[in-house]
Amino acid sequence: METLKITSLQNQKIKDLAKLDSKSDLFLVEGFHLVEMALEAEVVEEIFALEPYKEGIKTTLVTPEIIKKLASTKTPEGIIALCHKKNPLPLKSSRVLVLDGVQDPGNVGTLLRTALSFGFMDVVLGQGSADLYNNKTLMASQGSIFKLNVLSNINLVEALPIYKKDGYFLLSTDLKTETTLATLVKPGKLILVLGNEGQGVSPAVQALADTRIRLEMSNIDSLNVAIAGGILMYSLRN
Repeated sequence: METLKITSLQNQKIKDLAKLDSKSDLFLVEGFHLVEMALEAEVVEEIFALEPYKEGIKTTLVTPEIIKKLASTKTPEGIIALCHKKNPLPLKSSRVLVLDGVQDPGNVGTLLRTALSFGFMDVVLGQGSADLYNNKTLMASQGSIFKLNVLSNINLVEALPIYKKDGYFLLSTDLKTETTLATLVKPGKLILVLGNEGQGVSPAVQALADTRIRLEMSNIDSLNVAIAGGILMYSLRN
């Protein structure tokens, strides 16, 4: 396959790539690890790199200045992939993570990575949660988005009752409840809802929960949502 080369920052293709936003069906990932995972998921449209990469993959050679323009990190690795977004599928996993207005992209990315680690293969991002394709989300996820089924911008008040009809037990976090992991009987099909960093799970979503749960802790009243989510997903994994 022919390798092309672009050297100008004023090239229209480069300008278009730099303007990609959440409304587009395309997005960029950077760094060898994320590019490899994107290739494995078969979502790569084209690679932009300082040196030839792999046989059979459409690659355009670019300058360090172009890589820097397209990358979000201060010291990019010299490779960027243009990818297409995957269409989400219906929920199939027996463990589902739901984020209700988790706004920090680093937290969302970390929770996606943790969800993959502990078998929560479906993730639902409620309205108000950070964009799945935000650069910080992508980096923090460490490529887990390519292996998870992620539904974005979902109206949880409308969607959660439908999921419950499909047999899912809805478990919501709540700092004020008496139920803890020690007293919880793990259900077969579970949806775990984590809430906004400051406000927690919204009252409308709390009202839909079959059970509310809190983590037992001392010396402090709360944990970062990504830390709490990691503890809960580890404890509730199959």
